[in-house]
Amino acid sequence: MGKEESLVSVDFWNTLVKAETGGKKRREVRYEALCKVADSYIDRLPKQEVEEASRLASEKFNNVWFEEQRTPTTEELISDILNTLGIPATQQELDFLEEQFQQSLLEGPPEIAEGVREVLPELREKYSLALISDTMYSPGKVIRSYLETENLIDYFSSFVFSDEEGYSKPNPKAYHKVLEETNSRADRSYHVGDLLVTDIRGAKNVGMKAILFTGISGDKSNDEIEPDHRCASWEEIRELLI
Repeated sequence: MGKEESLVSVDFWNTLVKAETGGKKRREVRYEALCKVADSYIDRLPKQEVEEASRLASEKFNNVWFEEQRTPTTEELISDILNTLGIPATQQELDFLEEQFQQSLLEGPPEIAEGVREVLPELREKYSLALISDTMYSPGKVIRSYLETENLIDYFSSFVFSDEEGYSKPNPKAYHKVLEETNSRADRSYHVGDLLVTDIRGAKNVGMKAILFTGISGDKSNDEIEPDHRCASWEEIRELLI
């Protein structure tokens, strides 16, 4: 396979990085920011109430994500949380919260998955590489900053972030964009991700080979969706693709 004709696109959360690592710190940063704004409106902001409001916002996020194939923005999520908590924040306060929520990724960075640093350079010798990420609190611009800090960004030739494009996996536009930008053929290309209903379904629907990465989220089954391959580690991805 020539590099100009073959692509490996990769999911971010729980494929390239471990989402759980740094999660506690990210939640603390968001909670402290909410407390700072809430101080002008209420006496105290119990953490349990914030956790419940965040859970409800996440449920709404998932409904939109799976049903509409787009991801609500950070500001939409924050507005949902504030409405649940009964905090009528000003636009200036909303802007402050948006910045804090987005930057929380850099305050509590996730851990690079084991094997990524060794395998990416080898894949790059044979394939074009792309990153396709559905975003929540941390938008594409912050993920790019994280990848720069980790010295990984230069391995990728194309990026799709749902907050920037207005659509999310499994929308075929996400895959077509990276295929077109790397001049790659779908039938010679692969997508690696941990979610059957988004990563795997989307890749297979455009004719790409789909690799379910089980090393972090675990293995899953779905009667309607079957990946072409399952890999429990980046070493297994290397063995399959190189």
